[in-house]
Amino acid sequence: MENSDNVISISRGVADMGRNFWSFRYPHEVVRDPGMSVDDKRAILSAWASDEHAVESLPTLRHMPGTPFPVTFSSIMDARIKLDRLFGFDNDDEPPSGPHPARRPPARSHRQAA
Repeated sequence: MENSDNVISISRGVADMGRNFWSFRYPHEVVRDPGMSVDDKRAILSAWASDEHAVESLPTLRHMPGTPFPVTFSSIMDARIKLDRLFGFDNDDEPPSGPHPARRPPARSHRQAA
C-alpha cells in the first residue's frame, strides 16, 4: 500500500472491482463495505481526509471527486477510528494521520520561579 516514496496508493484489487469506489456518499460506508480489504479502506479514508480535497474557504469540509457532496473532516476521522478499532489496530501501531491537536505547556505551580 505504501511505496518507498511514502506515497499511498490504492491496491490493484480495489481498482479491479469494476466500480467507482469514490461513489461512497459517507465515510462510514467505506468502513462497512464487505468487498474491500482493511488496507484499501484505510487508504480511501486517508485520501478523502487529505488537504488536497479540502473545500476552499471551508477547511473542515472535504469533497472527494465522485462524491455527491462535501463531508466533514471529523466524520472521515471518526470512520477511520471505527475501522481501526474493528480490526484491532492500536493507536501506537503507526503514527496518526491528519492534523494533531495543539499541546499546551504543562501548568506551572505557584512555587516554581519564573
